[in-house]
Amino acid sequence: MRHALENHRLSISINEIGAELASIVNLDSGREYVWQADPDVWGSSAPVLFPIIGMLADGKTMIDGQEYRIPKHGMVRNNPNLELFYHSEDRLTFRLCYSEETLKLYPYKFDFRITYRLRNEHIIVYHEVMNVDDKPMFFNLGAHPAFRVPFIDGEDYSDYFLRFEHKEAAGRYSVLPNGTVGDVTRPVPWQDGNILPLTHELFAKDALVFKDLSSRSITLESKITGPVLKMDYAGWTHLGIWAKPNGDFVCIEPWIGLADTPATGGQFMNKEGLIELEPGQTYEMSYDIKVL
Repeated sequence: MRHALENHRLSISINEIGAELASIVNLDSGREYVWQADPDVWGSSAPVLFPIIGMLADGKTMIDGQEYRIPKHGMVRNNPNLELFYHSEDRLTFRLCYSEETLKLYPYKFDFRITYRLRNEHIIVYHEVMNVDDKPMFFNLGAHPAFRVPFIDGEDYSDYFLRFEHKEAAGRYSVLPNGTVGDVTRPVPWQDGNILPLTHELFAKDALVFKDLSSRSITLESKITGPVLKMDYAGWTHLGIWAKPNGDFVCIEPWIGLADTPATGGQFMNKEGLIELEPGQTYEMSYDIKVL
């Protein structure tokens, strides 16, 4: 089931399963911005990543001396148990609370909420993580929205690029064959320091993972027709850029944390970027998509 919001500029819809952003339509042009989850290529549109990002090494981790098997990208993605918690004229909030089933995968009691707010040409996505346990809880958090490329019929994938807010010299960390992240950087084909041209070959070895960018906003642009949309992600510490090599989309993924790395050593508490939240406290983080 999908839930929708609309204003004078845009219409958006959210899948109740996984609370994924499934559609952004420009009401003037009728154009769709979000990848439409073709299952023959990649059957998602915008997974929500909690309490892990990516893969655990060997699919498992140790927490307080016990083994847990948290699925790839965590427990919100593809989850049919989210409820529509709040619906108003300009926002939708979805909620997932801990259960006996989640405790078998992840031993913390949480109340997770994600809100989509539609304001003029902006879609603002708010995350709230509440610790309802009697002990500190630890987690990573991430977003994974996929945008159509090419956006205009008749253009090619290679007509598009990502414009970073600042000039960058950062290298990319590699995603290893087991889905974890390596600890050695590889060069990035920057142009003019802040332009990343899009090609299908760019993703032949999975995502580009960044830990040390100075930019906190990225614009998706066409060399032919100009800017498409802008994402602002102030406060997020890591970034992934990804697509399937045969997929006509690009994911711009703000993260706090990473998949397992060699330094994790199978111990959850060693995961990079881990957020610690005290009992009774709430963690909040958001990002903003602006249609241009």
